[in-house]
Order: sequence, then structure tokens, then C-alpha cells
Amino acid sequence: MRLTLVVIFFVLSFLWSANVAHAQNLTGISASTNEPSYEAGDKVIITGSISQPTDENPVTIIVRNPIGNVYEVGQVPIMNNLFVHDFVLSDDAQGGTYTVNMRQGNQVSTIQFQVISGQMQIIPVFDSEIRVSGENTSLIKYGNVEISTVDSSIVIQMNTTKIRNGSILEEYHIPKRVVDAVGGQLAVKEDGNNVDCTQTETDIARTLECPIQAGTKELAIIGTTVIPEFVAAPYILVFSIIAAVIFTRTRLFRI
Repeated sequence: MRLTLVVIFFVLSFLWSANVAHAQNLTGISASTNEPSYEAGDKVIITGSISQPTDENPVTIIVRNPIGNVYEVGQVPIMNNLFVHDFVLSDDAQGGTYTVNMRQGNQVSTIQFQVISGQMQIIPVFDSEIRVSGENTSLIKYGNVEISTVDSSIVIQMNTTKIRNGSILEEYHIPKRVVDAVGGQLAVKEDGNNVDCTQTETDIARTLECPIQAGTKELAIIGTTVIPEFVAAPYILVFSIIAAVIFTRTRLFRI
């Protein structure tokens, strides 16, 4: 029993260490926002670390809006090589991609986040979500979400009967941890037919601007990776090793 617990502890420690190492940046500034996208009035929290501070000066943070104007400026101290800065988006914050420039001494880094304007709906996907925005988003009712690891796709059921004719333009703000096309672009289909969508991306999310036709019943977003591949794999490995250890010990006792 003691051997089994030791092996389980070792495996869990190994997986935790691997995840931490993956998130670390060995040199320079490493930072992220608490969310990939926000609405007007939301609080943006920027957290980061500096592996080797060049001096005792604070981290200078400059946030620019989608047209390049300075939106937020801050200087935050470094404590144990870590820093945190937060601010609240105004009620009239412009929608689009915001750029965060950070500097400490001679080290610099840049990250981005999205601000969603207009009407919005939330589509839950496991412990994450897809945010949908647009001027006529209320005309579409989104339903069940089906995920396939076979073709790395997410299929969203929808009711578009309120769209009387033609189409409306929708923006889908999709975290890359939900679905992504590494090194390429996501493919989009409406009821099995390919749709041309305008695509932009940051380090952590993609934004698709798609025309949704009247009468469409489902929207398929296809990439190369989907969320279950990242969620399930570590646990499958852990349980496989635990099962192997228990099976081995059972055979030893029988012998």
C-alpha cells in the first residue's frame, strides 16, 4: 500500500511540474490576463513574472485600444519577481483588440486581449465559454454543444427562425484552449456548408466574424485541437499508472 501511494505521489508531482515548466518563460517578462475577452465595465487583471529583473525599477504598463490610442498607463512594483496590475474598462470602451506593452529595465513584452461590444450571449463549453456578440445577436438562440475529438470540432445547435431573411453578422470570441487550429485557421460550416469568416487572433483567443444565414440549424467550428484532448490526457495517464501499480501488487501478493 505504501509503495502504491509513493508511486501516485510521484506521478502527480511529475505532471504538476511539467505544467508549471510549460507556463514559465526562462528570460524576460511573462504575463497574461485573467480572461481572453471582456465586456465594457469588466475588470482586467494583468499578472506577470520577471525571471531576472534588471534593476529595482517598477514594471511600466501601457494599454492601447484598437485604434492605437493609449487607454491605460500604470507602474507596478515587483515583489518576489511577480507583479499585478488591474483596471476597469469604461462603459463606452471600444470593441476590438487591445494591446498591452510592458517594460522593466531593458526587458519588454506584449500581450493582447479582446473587448466585446454590442449585444452578447455566452455559450458554455466545459469549464470555459464562447462569447458571441453583434448588433442582432438576440435574433439567434443557441442550444446544445457537441464536441468531437475525432475531427477536432465543436458543433453548436442554433435557432435562427427570428432572422426573417438574408443573414446577420456574428462575432465568436473563442479561447484557444476550447478549439484551435495550430499554425492555420479554423474552418466554419453552417449546416454542412463552408462559410467564409473573417478571423483574427491573439496568443490566447480567436475571433471569428461570420454571416449567419436565416434558417441555419447548426454551426460547426473545426480545428486541429479541442478542449477534451487537453483535459482528459493527464487523468488518463494517472489512472493508467495507478491501475498498473495495483495490478502488479495484486500479482505479487498472489505469488
